[in-house]
Order: sequence, then C-alpha cells, then structure tokens
Amino acid sequence: MKRRERTWGLEVSSKRVAGGILLVPRGRIGSVTAAEFGQALQAALSAAPAVAIDLGQVDYLSGAGLQVLEQADRTGTGRTILFGVHDSVHVTLELSGLAGRFRVAQSEEEALEALAR
Repeated sequence: MKRRERTWGLEVSSKRVAGGILLVPRGRIGSVTAAEFGQALQAALSAAPAVAIDLGQVDYLSGAGLQVLEQADRTGTGRTILFGVHDSVHVTLELSGLAGRFRVAQSEEEALEALAR
C-alpha cells in the first residue's frame, strides 16, 4: 500500500460572496503554517462582516491553528462559520472546547446561506 505524502504547505484562497468572504485553506494548519492562515483570516474579517471557512481540504489542525481561530473569535470583528470539517479536525475542535464557539455548517450551501443573512 502506497502512503500518501503529507507536506506542511498551505495555500489559502478567498473570494467575496454575498454577505462575506469564503476562505479556502488547502493543506495542514500547524506551527509552520498557522501565521499564514492567521493573516488570511484576519484580512478576511477586516474586509467583511462574516467569513465562511471551508476546512474540507485541511486534514490537520494543531494547537497553533486553534490559537488562530480562538484569536479571531476573541477579537469579535465578525462572524466565523466553519464547514467541510474532517473528523480529525472536528475532534481537535471538540477537545479544545472551540467547537461550540463557532457555527459549524453541514455544507457549503448552508454556510453561504448563513453568510447572506
């Protein structure tokens, strides 16, 4: 069985949608990449009243990534909605106590509808 190679690279794209910004990180959010994710999230929250984050292509979220999300929540500059959350990332959010602080949508459609309200 061939193992899938994992890298610590992260790409973050964003686009304006009705009611806010859709942020799409791709890769792993750990100590090496958390600052890049944090900059993209803060820029999005500064530019719009709400941000939906598609975590469907994120298979790892470390404590450093959790700190980025927690800081965004503390600043209170906008609403943050998560969707596409893999089980491993959801467990991390649950164990940290952050799962209850963010709305977790079941689909992109649900997240974008929530942004538009």
